[in-house]
Amino acid sequence: MTAATVGVFGVGAIGGSIGLRARQNGMRVIGADCDSAVLEAAREVGAIDDSLTGDELGKIVNVLVLAPHVGSTLQEIERLKSESGSMPELIVDIASVKMPVVRAASGLANFVATHPMAGTERSGVRAARGDLFEGRTWAYVPSGDQALDERARTFIESMGAVPFAISAEGHDRAVAIASHVPQIVAWCYATLLRDQGPNAEKLCGPVARELLRISGMSSAMWRDILSANADNIEPNLRNLVKALDAYDVSR
Repeated sequence: MTAATVGVFGVGAIGGSIGLRARQNGMRVIGADCDSAVLEAAREVGAIDDSLTGDELGKIVNVLVLAPHVGSTLQEIERLKSESGSMPELIVDIASVKMPVVRAASGLANFVATHPMAGTERSGVRAARGDLFEGRTWAYVPSGDQALDERARTFIESMGAVPFAISAEGHDRAVAIASHVPQIVAWCYATLLRDQGPNAEKLCGPVARELLRISGMSSAMWRDILSANADNIEPNLRNLVKALDAYDVSR
């Protein structure tokens, strides 16, 4: 698939990184965002060539990337389903949970649910990097249409990432322990550490510093994610508490 024009709806750190990489690959990138200041910043950092409203975006691009928070992604999917006329050759989302997205997108033409396993503690388009996805796993939920899935894999590979096929249920179970629980642990650890006063933070080793870095991630973004995947997260948290209670530091 040759994606001459990529549309990015929601030009934050991830959407902006997709835009940067697409432009490096010679594609034209058009952004849409509810905040005009975000679009201006996206132009300044080179993440987009131009901007349109969300209503217009899907009508002129080859690939449409839905890159806002989970709740806004679901709203945009519903809007797209109500549209008449032709759709882009490929529509993907980048939300951190897949079951709600797959349910919402049932019947939406040319849609593949995806999730790039990449990001930093920084948010906003000024944190975007063209190499953010290089060598990183990018999960996608097979659509059942081999040609469409191949278009999705080609797009993912164009970002420098490694496509990884997984069911929506399997994805959400896995990221609960692989991504979501560690984020909660990082927040709790950062609070515990800072309650000890400044000396403890000054003496942090590499693992502690990484937890502190992760604890700086946007809580607004994470509220949507944790709420959407609560059924998978809560059992893992309970098991973690049991493991901590059972751990014997004297051994």
